[in-house]
Amino acid sequence: MNRKRKLKGMTLIEVVISIAVYAVIGLLLTTIMSLVNSTMKATNQLNRRLSYEAKFADNMLLSDGASPFAAQNVDITLTNSTHSFNIVAHGSEYTTDVDQMTRDNDPDKLIINPNTNYRFMVFTKTPEGARIPSEFFYLDLLLGSGVDSTNPITKIIVDATDAPRGDGIYAANEETGALYTKQVLTEQSKHTAPTSDGTAVNYVGLESVVSGNRLLRLAIPATQGGAALVNSTNASLGVTGSIVVKIFRTVHDKGGTPYNWYTDDDATLISKAYEKLNSAVPAEKAVLDTLDSKKFPSEAYLKLDFVLSAPNPNTGEMSYYDGVEYTWNPTADPSGADYLQVGVSTGHR
Repeated sequence: MNRKRKLKGMTLIEVVISIAVYAVIGLLLTTIMSLVNSTMKATNQLNRRLSYEAKFADNMLLSDGASPFAAQNVDITLTNSTHSFNIVAHGSEYTTDVDQMTRDNDPDKLIINPNTNYRFMVFTKTPEGARIPSEFFYLDLLLGSGVDSTNPITKIIVDATDAPRGDGIYAANEETGALYTKQVLTEQSKHTAPTSDGTAVNYVGLESVVSGNRLLRLAIPATQGGAALVNSTNASLGVTGSIVVKIFRTVHDKGGTPYNWYTDDDATLISKAYEKLNSAVPAEKAVLDTLDSKKFPSEAYLKLDFVLSAPNPNTGEMSYYDGVEYTWNPTADPSGADYLQVGVSTGHR
């Protein structure tokens, strides 16, 4: 018995859909491959471009042999709050190009940004003369919080025994005249300190100085005969120094009774508390050092250390400093870091 078999073929619509699907797949593959090809061409061109330019940038050549590279002046300042010097560098930034490279020079045919080029900097070398220190080193003492007109500063003793040059420093807030190894500052129209405290210096307006202002500017000679001071022990080391500043205001006992150095009865009474201290005992000597010549206590005993010069650790050359700033905060804990704060030293070359 013969059976008739029916074979089902594709309808016209199925044929059209199949062709459309294959067309979409073909178009997608074409697009992907076109993108891959463009990426490969761009990468190869970029590699050739940078490979060509590298020899100019690496060797800092300013021209490709036919024309100079585009240049732009640049000033760069390198700073760091933990260091003493700011470094200013002057130079030019150069942008290489590929005009002399063997290629199709039609920019419309480039498939990457034609401005993708190496850049490099050439710094201007300025020869310097010998490094010379400033004539003066300025030590500034500022007032922090806690000083007002109700209890002004009435006397300051400045001991410059350990000043680098050995012959002292100029009077407070001056940079001319006599040098003093020990000076006592008062507003002499109001109070006069005993000569045993040091050479008397009239400080007009001392008792008007309040928090937030500068109390002292000490000009410390930093040269001798026009030349930099040299460490007497080892010339390769820098020169350092130290100034002691004693500040006097009204003091009070536990009951609140006020005492002042310029009142003889007050000075005599308070001095009795220190009569038995022995300067041979280090702890007791430290207390005695804070007193004036009549054994009246200072409110603050400040040792202000400073550096005039120091060897550069990288080059060995001597670097010079011309100032430092201290801030005294009488309301802070005397044993804490905030009581006497030191700023960054300023220097040159």
